This record gives sequence, structure tokens and C-alpha cells, in this order.
Amino acid sequence: MAIKDKSELLIFIFLLVSLGFLTINFKLELGTIFLVMIVTSMLVFFGLPARLTHNSKPRNTFQAILDASIALGIVLISTIVLSTVFQGFLTTGQEFSLLSSGFSSLGTDKILPQSAQPIFAQSAFLTILTFGIIIAMIETRFLARVYEALASVFKVNLNTFNTKVIALTVILSALFVAYHFNAKGITDNVSLLITFIFAFVTLELVRRRQELEAATYLHIFNNLLFIIPRT
Repeated sequence: MAIKDKSELLIFIFLLVSLGFLTINFKLELGTIFLVMIVTSMLVFFGLPARLTHNSKPRNTFQAILDASIALGIVLISTIVLSTVFQGFLTTGQEFSLLSSGFSSLGTDKILPQSAQPIFAQSAFLTILTFGIIIAMIETRFLARVYEALASVFKVNLNTFNTKVIALTVILSALFVAYHFNAKGITDNVSLLITFIFAFVTLELVRRRQELEAATYLHIFNNLLFIIPRT
């Protein structure tokens, strides 16, 4: 039987190997969370008539990076505006800054390695690689796969921006916020709102490009901007 998409299988293997390293050197519970995401993503892709791949347009990486940069700009502008307007509505006791608000979709306050963990967990390079790139790839693929699967089940046409698409995007973005609230410990109101906007922009990027490449770059850029100043 022919492999549905070899690049997807290679990415799957790469993420599994990387996740094994993450589990050993960081936290077992984090490995469990992201393992579920990876397996779910692959089951959806190979088990359902999924058509979104990492790169559906050969030699289009530059455009994907450009689109991701524009999308990141939208998130940044939203961060600045919302941080200014709603700063007074922050959850009591939460420290506020542009980075802790605008880029806290990563939730590193809860998952960054602590001194009690293995010695390799203190490596700045491995922290950047793991949380800036690996986790970004896993989360993006999971979100996009669920998005496409639900669109297929509920007969949502992703080729046009319609009310069903908006409803589906809003629901998934809200679930993405709930995940960051429960699993990553993000509680301040502005950060949660920015996380919602980030998820919405990510899904719209997936829908417009009909692939995962630009959305993956967006997530990586976002995470790196948050992680690098803190390592």
C-alpha cells in the first residue's frame, strides 16, 4: 500500500524522536500531553480523507515565511492594543509585560525546566529548540488536523470564509485557550485573549493557504520571540 504522504510520515517520526528527548530531559507529563497530540494528528491524517499537508505548493517556502511574518505582525499589533486597553482587567496578582501577555501562548511559566529536573533541562539551546520549535510544530499540526477533521464531519467548506468557518474557528480557538489555561497554567485575562487571537489567526492561515507550513512558522516565530529573551 502506498504511503499517503511521505513528508508527513517523516515529520511524524521526527516529532516522535524529539518528543522522546523532551520526555526524558524535561517532564514525563509533558511528553504524555504532546504524544496524544502527535498520535491524534497522524490518526486523523492517515485515517480520514485529510488533504492538508505541510507544504502543498513546492518552492513556496518564502511566501509561507512572508505570510507567517504578516500574521505575526497582526498578533503583535493585537497584543499592543489589547495590552494597553485592557491592562486594568488583568487577573489580580498577575505580573504584566508585553512578553508575558503577548507571547504567553507558550505557557513557559509552568513548563520551563526547573533546577530539580535533569541537568540537560538547563541547556538554553535545548530549551529554545524544544519549546520554540518542537512544541510549536506539534501544537500547530494538532490544531490544524482537528480543524480539518471537524470541517469534514460537519460539512464546513474551508475554501471560502463563511459563517460556518467562523463558528468552527471560534470554537477551536476557545478550546485552544482552555488547553493553555488548564495544561499550561495561563490565567491572566489579556494573555488568554491574545491566545484566542493567535489560534484564530493560525487557523485562518491554514485555511487560506490550504497547508500547514506558514502556520507552523507563525507558531515557531511566536514561541521564539517569547523564549529567547528568557533563556
